[in-house]
Amino acid sequence: MTLPQAFIDKYQHLLGADADAFFAALQQPAVAGFRVNPRKVTAQLHQNFATNYQPVPWNPSGYYGKISGRDIAQLSGAIYSQEPSAQGVAALADPQPGMRVLDLCAAPGGKTTQLAGLLNGTGLLVANEIDRQRAKVLSENVERFGYDNVVVVNHDPDSLAASLPQFFDLIVIDAPCSGEGMFRKDPEAISYWSPDYVLQCQERQRNILKAALKMLRADGQIVYSTCTFAPEEDEENIDWLLQNYPALAVVTPPATWPGVDAGRPEWGHDNPALVGARRFWPQHVQGEGHFMVKLQADGLVVKSTEPKKLATNSRQTKKDKRTVAPNNTRLNQTQQKLFDQFVEQTYRVTPDWTRGNLQLQKDQLFVLPAELNELTNLKYVRRGLWLGEFRKNRFVPNHALIMASTPEQLKTVIDLNMSQYQQYVHGDVIRLTTTLTKGWYGVSYQKQIYSWGYLVEQTLKNFYPKGLRF
Repeated sequence: MTLPQAFIDKYQHLLGADADAFFAALQQPAVAGFRVNPRKVTAQLHQNFATNYQPVPWNPSGYYGKISGRDIAQLSGAIYSQEPSAQGVAALADPQPGMRVLDLCAAPGGKTTQLAGLLNGTGLLVANEIDRQRAKVLSENVERFGYDNVVVVNHDPDSLAASLPQFFDLIVIDAPCSGEGMFRKDPEAISYWSPDYVLQCQERQRNILKAALKMLRADGQIVYSTCTFAPEEDEENIDWLLQNYPALAVVTPPATWPGVDAGRPEWGHDNPALVGARRFWPQHVQGEGHFMVKLQADGLVVKSTEPKKLATNSRQTKKDKRTVAPNNTRLNQTQQKLFDQFVEQTYRVTPDWTRGNLQLQKDQLFVLPAELNELTNLKYVRRGLWLGEFRKNRFVPNHALIMASTPEQLKTVIDLNMSQYQQYVHGDVIRLTTTLTKGWYGVSYQKQIYSWGYLVEQTLKNFYPKGLRF
């Protein structure tokens, strides 16, 4: 890896005696990691990980190592591949049950899914991504993890703030940055690095922070993080925040994470509060470069100067605009009967969502988080849990529903052997020697559910999504 000379000069000056170790670490391979999903990981699988993989010190559900994207643990949503240092952000945020949480810059979904696991199905988690295509990837990752209290929206921070003033208890901002901490994981980031680019990122980050504060409740918390070493984007930004918003205070983490450094007050105008921030240096920890800090508000009220409006971006199409407003159509008597029959035939334990806020959008059935009624004028990519759709006097469940279902809830799960599993993920139907009755069944491999199947006379019809087949 060839580093820019300006970058080398900068960090030789900033790090002094530690600079040689820092530059040597950047020449080493990137470190991989993954997290388990507390909703889905089986005791046997968890024991396997604990036996064969080294744990990540700052995240009880994290491990070092790389698992194939085609591994059943990935496909079922039992794990999420995530760089180890990045796992510290949600751990630092530490959302409490029932909180309203915003992941403001959420794609591709590592922090969102970790936050969802920590909330454990309680409260509300809004995952926002400004880029429409990245928001779709985010939505797919949320779907795989299987939590029904998560919505995905597609807005710029200012317009989201105009729609949701003083709404959230906790806001996580993993801000777009110069990417210095990812140089060895993504060497292309070196090509667009420059001292001017660092300052451009600083300005953008401050604008994002200003928008975020408008959405924070008076006693809320905010977690700010970057994957860069640059003091301009890290300590200087937090010092700027503390100087301009005196109702904010840095929260020092209660535990010391092995190898993780404190923030550097001398890089933020000697503000002593910055010692409460946390820095991940590749020469000190097994992980990439990260900066993170948690702040507590005390009587903070930041009002938007913009009128409350529908949030859009420059690429939004007319079709997108037509799909923004919630469709509050309720189920008619026939639809309710079909849905009730499906639940009765398929589930042993009636899921909580059957008593939730069921709503139709055309023939598509969703269950919305209870607090979603307050979220108007938003452009949704994922509107809570997508249950399925009504087709010609029958209810067809959506893939998102099986990903949110557990073996304990379902009456029967059909567990395939290796050969059958390989056929199924390829898109083939499976012939079974079973006496099970006609109907919908969860399909699993190694006891990990990953699809619906519809059984007709010992033939298991394949409902694994075409876009996921291989």
